[in-house]
Amino acid sequence: FVWWAGGVIGLNIAINLLDRHVNVSMVNLKPRPNLTTDNIGRGQYFQGDVTDEKFVKDFTHQTVSKFGHLNYLVNATGVLWFGQDKSVVDIGIDTWDRVMEINLKSFALTSRYAIPAIRKSGGGALVHIASIDALRGDEQPQDAYGASKAVPYTH
Repeated sequence: FVWWAGGVIGLNIAINLLDRHVNVSMVNLKPRPNLTTDNIGRGQYFQGDVTDEKFVKDFTHQTVSKFGHLNYLVNATGVLWFGQDKSVVDIGIDTWDRVMEINLKSFALTSRYAIPAIRKSGGGALVHIASIDALRGDEQPQDAYGASKAVPYTH
């Protein structure tokens, strides 16, 4: 099992899985959080940028090497920059591009390396966390976030 942890949502899911004796790899740009779970021995933490293809390839390989297989990818990656992410009319295009890179490219890269490992392990599942903001918007628009978190149904 592998977990690509983001912020609060990703960390809480990872802790719950560790408490249920699931092997977990966590990834975040931030330093490793101070985990209070007793089961962290079955987990590993990678600090780095999930928009960097070499980094994604390396931590996926290290996960498979440590645990012997990969069955799941849970991707909770997402960045919402209040004050910077605005209406598409007002947003800086560099901010738009970076939000798209973090929120979408990371999904593609983690999937690109997880799917072959999951297939080799006999199957599993991918879970990508979307946002209701993609459907309803907000009083203070965050158009890049909303567009990047609209995950279409696929099978």
